[in-house]
Amino acid sequence: MKRLLSITFLAACGAGGASQPGHGASSADAGVGGVSFGGQQDIGEFRGIINAGGIPGPNTLDANGFFNEHYAPPPASGCTNPLCLTPGLSVGYDWEQQNKQATLQIAINTNVDPANYPKRPLDLVVVVDHSGSMAMDGRLVKVKSGLDTLIDSLANTDRLAIVEFDDQVQVDAPLTAVSTTGRTQLHQIVAGLTPRGATDIFDGLKAGFDLSVAGLDPTRESRVIFLSDGNATFGNTSDPAILAMADGYVSRGIGLTTIGVGSDFDVLLMRGLAEHGAGNFYFLQDASAATEVFQQELAYFASPIALDIQIDAVAGSGFNFGPVVGSTLWTSSTTAGSMHIPAAFVASRTDANPDPNTGGRRGGGSMLFIAVQPTGNNPTNKVADITLNYREPGTGTIKTQTITLQYPTGGESPSVDAPYLSAPEMAKRYAMYNLFLGLRDATQLTGQPACAITPLQQIRSHAATWNATREDPDIADDISLIDHFIANLQAVGGYGQCGQVPTDYPDGGTDQYPHDYESNAECNAGGSPGWLALVGIALVAVRRRKR
Repeated sequence: MKRLLSITFLAACGAGGASQPGHGASSADAGVGGVSFGGQQDIGEFRGIINAGGIPGPNTLDANGFFNEHYAPPPASGCTNPLCLTPGLSVGYDWEQQNKQATLQIAINTNVDPANYPKRPLDLVVVVDHSGSMAMDGRLVKVKSGLDTLIDSLANTDRLAIVEFDDQVQVDAPLTAVSTTGRTQLHQIVAGLTPRGATDIFDGLKAGFDLSVAGLDPTRESRVIFLSDGNATFGNTSDPAILAMADGYVSRGIGLTTIGVGSDFDVLLMRGLAEHGAGNFYFLQDASAATEVFQQELAYFASPIALDIQIDAVAGSGFNFGPVVGSTLWTSSTTAGSMHIPAAFVASRTDANPDPNTGGRRGGGSMLFIAVQPTGNNPTNKVADITLNYREPGTGTIKTQTITLQYPTGGESPSVDAPYLSAPEMAKRYAMYNLFLGLRDATQLTGQPACAITPLQQIRSHAATWNATREDPDIADDISLIDHFIANLQAVGGYGQCGQVPTDYPDGGTDQYPHDYESNAECNAGGSPGWLALVGIALVAVRRRKR
């Protein structure tokens, strides 16, 4: 049976409305998976810190990674193009502060069947950090496990190169067909990797790119996989310089995927490299995660289903654009926004019910939320015009689709746990968005444990209500993660009232964490974007679709 997959961008706004059919629409069903536009594919680092009993900071939680861990099929669409806009709306109240909230969901689906989509031979260069810190926590063991899986999964006609680096760079295997080099020899190279030295990220990555450039062939896919556990400590250690160097190679058609291991790697650099390279960024928690990631990456290395994807949104006269959640690639003013994606690929996850204990949460698809503020002057009820442009691989044909999103006035008022939904599929995205906002706010208050617990308790309560009748495994896993996060905060003094310094501790100790706690009101004010309170009274009266 044909599998239809989707790429999804979501935008939070201050009004709801019905989407209009796109140009050239005909009968087709909605996708059931996702298409990735790169960036972080999981919240493995965030999850790993919590599971180890720690308190994660703000930089450990990435919106794109969080959304990619959720399987959220889009609503039905009549479009039959390779990529199709399928917007949706939800109108309700945010789970943390109960302020008015609506979500303008800009989804992009594909009618491409990946089972029948051509996959060109692969030229893959793996650049492995084996500096001294890779000896900690079995980091290099995890990497070796993943590389062995990769070697066994490649086709004989695929070409593989291996570059290792610490404070020196060494090419262990040039870019050669797997059948020529031999899998046994490649496994022996991996087995010989040992931790030593400092970390020269710039020269190690550059060597990998140079090998890829030397073998460029328009009939083959070219990609570099870069693995590291730390910060640059040797050679050119400037993050901007490393990014600029990588950009020069990516512009020549070489993709880049980054994989972080350990707890002290430069997450902003690794994430930025992947986003710039139309690639993925992963975090390896353990050997099983390493195996899963490398298997997914091979599936991801199919030919792109679209090139030079451009998304443009222009706000209606009664709305302004606000903060963006989901990608650093989106740029906007108060009246317009845009995003360019070098290439779109089919995301790897197809199972709606993965076992979170054995992985499988990755690959749900990328999402983007954009806050929109009502101005009170909206005579046409138009929320936004959204335009999709992309180039078809092979033919170079430019495809364009524009959809106008309207806000329907009148009807019942939604509630926090019963929002208006333009389609039943909007319910999970409404939940995902609110869960992310609460988790993000908690990470920004972790210096005040009792205050950090407040948003977690709020979103946990509504998530449990939401999931009571839906039994979604992703949301259930989120609830479990929130419970663990709360327990960790309680262990460092977060069991008291926000705004009060605890004087006694469950273990009989003293105030080991002397914080200047803010009041409940102050914590609450800091825990949610202030623009949510600006949603106009006119948004209360909306029609709630029966589900």
